[in-house]
Amino acid sequence: MEEVFLTTAELAKRHLRESDYVADTEAFIDCRLPGSMPKENFSMIGPGVTQSDKQVVNLREPHGFNIGAAGVHPGITNNLHLHFTSETFIAASGAYTLRWGVKGDEGSLPLETGDIAVMPTWMFRGFSSASDEYGFLMTVLGGDDTGGILWSPDVLKRARETGLWLTKDNRLVDTAIDGTPPENESLMPLLSEVDMQSIKRWSAEEIRRRVLKLSERKFCAATLDTACGFQWKLAPAVGFGITQARAHWPIVGEPQGFSIEWATVAPGQSSAAFRTVEKMVIINVFGTLRVRLNRGDQQIECTLAPREILSIPANVWRAFSVDHESAAVAEFLLVLPGDSRKRIEWEDGLVAKALQADAALDADGRIARYSLLPPPMLCA
Repeated sequence: MEEVFLTTAELAKRHLRESDYVADTEAFIDCRLPGSMPKENFSMIGPGVTQSDKQVVNLREPHGFNIGAAGVHPGITNNLHLHFTSETFIAASGAYTLRWGVKGDEGSLPLETGDIAVMPTWMFRGFSSASDEYGFLMTVLGGDDTGGILWSPDVLKRARETGLWLTKDNRLVDTAIDGTPPENESLMPLLSEVDMQSIKRWSAEEIRRRVLKLSERKFCAATLDTACGFQWKLAPAVGFGITQARAHWPIVGEPQGFSIEWATVAPGQSSAAFRTVEKMVIINVFGTLRVRLNRGDQQIECTLAPREILSIPANVWRAFSVDHESAAVAEFLLVLPGDSRKRIEWEDGLVAKALQADAALDADGRIARYSLLPPPMLCA
């Protein structure tokens, strides 16, 4: 595997701080509807599903997924729409009420800080603030090209009364600026009643099974380096990530195009250095995380505060740690592209050291007692 080194200049571009995020308050057709002002949209990695050509995108490089956020003020509602690729909500801060259905009346569930919800494709969904404080609701969207979104006919009709129209090419037209509305043939068509009735209904029980509450995470020492004295833990959330624990299963195993895992490091602890052939994005949620990159005399590092993001290119060495002086455990998310399990390459000497501790990976890449494993079988 080719070794890739990240420069200080490249790191500066890939470390996204909250001060780098730029809100667009007119990114969507519903931005002028009563109860939806002000509505803030952020595009951190990829454009997401924004309908505004003025949206600032922090990092446009394709990752196999998009990461964005909604800045949600108290009392604000995000109106009903559907996605063609996966949309996973991450409540970085704040509290929300999720609702879904053609008319938004098929079910609702609360979402609180730290919760993750994997929303089905081709299902109308929306959310409202359930807090008296500003909230930051992050999203991971499947694919580099998400295909945009479809709005409920009611939303499109009400938006036209505010002077906003949506064209077939997903472009917002503001009649306050552009004058007359677009020609009918260029407008995004309204879904018919037949179309609406053909959309699958989801029960509250079905959606609840797609929500991982903060208190439901199942952390364990899930990587081979923990047999060598390194202390950090993983808890699966969405898809199949880097965990090497046999007992780890995500809340949603169906393909989403990416994986999401919780990771945690306590003060004074760290992981070993490792790398993956996939890009990895870190979303820090709680505490302060230190990330060391590269090896040898080319090592560099950065510190992530809550709600900061770091994009690590493929084949770059990385290790996670939390300073002894820190007052809090770091809890962060690892997002990697693809539906298959991801394989870790460990730093030199770690596998041999694990063998001395009677730990190894079995033929399936899961942690096992080395003394129980038969010799490798060679194909004739």
